[in-house]
Amino acid sequence: MKKNHYELEIILLSTYCDIVLDILEEHKNLSVIKLITFSYLLKKKKFMKSNIYNASNKNDLVLKCLSQLTGLFDDYCENIKYIISAIHLLIENRKILEHSGEVMISEENHIVAEQKSFINLAIKESKNYSDIQFLKEVVRNV
Repeated sequence: MKKNHYELEIILLSTYCDIVLDILEEHKNLSVIKLITFSYLLKKKKFMKSNIYNASNKNDLVLKCLSQLTGLFDDYCENIKYIISAIHLLIENRKILEHSGEVMISEENHIVAEQKSFINLAIKESKNYSDIQFLKEVVRNV
């Protein structure tokens, strides 16, 4: 039973490492708070195949994106430890850097074409939000 638990943790950690790198390759830098939230939402989208919104949405992207957290408080809180562990692992392996609460990609060897997905547009818009304002919206939606 314990072996299965460890395997699940390894899979989650690996998944979040990939998601964090994907986000940072696209957006170059993001605050830790926003990175945690958007990583969770991307993992949820990846495994649940749920798309409420698409790239054609233009207004209130961040609020619409965060509305997908509704009813997922326990799952969100449970996943935070894996996301933080993934960020820590990537920092330790010098794949990403952290400076004053901002996380950024350290190696520029991946050139990624801009993706026009709903969540990428929401991440871009979230840069207009302060971390405190963003976190208030997260708490309001979870």
